[in-house]
Amino acid sequence: MKLTVLISCFNEKPTILKAIEEAKQLKIDKEIIVIDNCSTDGTQEMLKNLRDDSLKIVLQPENFGVGRSAKFGINLANGEYFYSPCADLEYKMSDVLKMFKKMEEENLDAVFGSRLLEKRDISKWQLIKERPFWLGTILATFLINKFYNRKFTDVIAPKLIKTPLLKDLGCEADNQAFEFELASRLCKKGYKISEVPIYYKPRTHKEGKTIKIFDMIPALLVMIKVKLFG
Repeated sequence: MKLTVLISCFNEKPTILKAIEEAKQLKIDKEIIVIDNCSTDGTQEMLKNLRDDSLKIVLQPENFGVGRSAKFGINLANGEYFYSPCADLEYKMSDVLKMFKKMEEENLDAVFGSRLLEKRDISKWQLIKERPFWLGTILATFLINKFYNRKFTDVIAPKLIKTPLLKDLGCEADNQAFEFELASRLCKKGYKISEVPIYYKPRTHKEGKTIKIFDMIPALLVMIKVKLFG
């Protein structure tokens, strides 16, 4: 099997079925794993009513956190490669095919999707002024570039990664810090990584976005921990 697509969700009733359908439409040999983090808005009920043997659906008994869902999905993965987009459709599912092209052309271990690659000529201060939440991405990316002598523009967006090395990384974070730890561990181990620009349409908190500015604190701490202690 070529690809494992993990769709983890929490209270994504308006978009979860469309996210699954977009994953099913990918023209590649794949498996789709859906993990619900104990949604309370009817998402779980929608997933329970699906009659589709092509899906692996896991309904968590409580909200364990996005990082723990990711680790659970990684353990279940059978594909050669692993991709975990958001269920909220902030990203375009088909961009994984662009990542595959880059992966194969350059014989890479991972490809990072970047929301900022095509904005690299814009001042960082201008980006933050337009959207304050870019501060977390810019700061995290700066630190990883500094720690590991890389030149990334965005280390937080969805990634395409070879599954065997992903299973071997040993990520520990259960919360939003998982993506930051994942990028840090990949870089610390010296894997070959590149970026491709991807579609991004951010949601607002009113539309259901849950990440908050103080989520950067555990994220920064885990990045420093990986750098200092591995």
